[in-house]
Amino acid sequence: MTRTESQDQAPHGAHGRLGDGADGRLGGPARPDGVTGPGGVARPTRVARFARWATVAVVAVEAVLLVAGRVDLGAAVAVLVAVELTLAAVVLTVGWRAARDHDGDRLGAAVRAVLPAPVAAVVLLEVGQLRALWLLLRGRTAAEGPADVPIPYAAGRGAIYLMVVAVCLIELLAVHLMVPWHRFGEWSWLRWLALALSAYAAGWVLAWWAAQRTHPHLLTADALVLRNGVIVALRVPLARVALVAPRRRGQGADGRLMLGGPGGGTNLDIELTGSVTWRSLTGRRERQVSAVSLEVDDAAAAATKIQAAITSGPPMGKRRLR
Repeated sequence: MTRTESQDQAPHGAHGRLGDGADGRLGGPARPDGVTGPGGVARPTRVARFARWATVAVVAVEAVLLVAGRVDLGAAVAVLVAVELTLAAVVLTVGWRAARDHDGDRLGAAVRAVLPAPVAAVVLLEVGQLRALWLLLRGRTAAEGPADVPIPYAAGRGAIYLMVVAVCLIELLAVHLMVPWHRFGEWSWLRWLALALSAYAAGWVLAWWAAQRTHPHLLTADALVLRNGVIVALRVPLARVALVAPRRRGQGADGRLMLGGPGGGTNLDIELTGSVTWRSLTGRRERQVSAVSLEVDDAAAAATKIQAAITSGPPMGKRRLR
């Protein structure tokens, strides 16, 4: 039986960023009076916002002064290094306090506290991909709790992803051996850049497949957590689920979220009693979802599990955390 690793992996934006504490302390818990950004994500502290953009401002000002001849290059570099060291200390302090005050995903809390939302989302995605490879090598899956019931969806996808990896490796060899790099002169270093990008692409595709293998959909005590690899696509309260039925569908519709496989098709429909908010990876786009269609390994078994969870709570004792 596949072993599981419990983790506090809330949907994107559920933990959010830590804001100014109610008591005014840097990096304290988000204010209970609703000091939040779009979608309920807590806004970063003023210090964190300042640290994010201060370096850009300093570089821009120094560039203008250099062009105007007001400062020399040595002085500009010295000022930039001093500012960078100061901001690094500030950023590390903000990140450490965010992690310290967070009970769940401390790494995620720290990264979101010190980086702009789009950058933080990409960084956490990359970290999650690497962790998924490690979980796959250890034969484990990622869950939010030891009693969560998995609904796998990655069966049959491995061959497609491995084909893409093979194409990337063939491209890597072709670029390395067939392109006359010696004719590029001083630009021959592009050879190593192309090799690095091809190798990274192959590793990323492999990690994405590993993430889908190790991060199944989950039935928790009160919600259906729909995932796409390490990304939590949607968290649906069980009380909002009206109907679950196996059905093949190739096209979406207004208000319906499609979570299909590489081919885009789905085999399980979930109708909701009310709308649930879907948000993009960065949290900047959102829309209301009243139905979900997804592809799972066994649609009939998945429908049975979800219906059982709705009527009597999720099956307990099916898995143990080891």
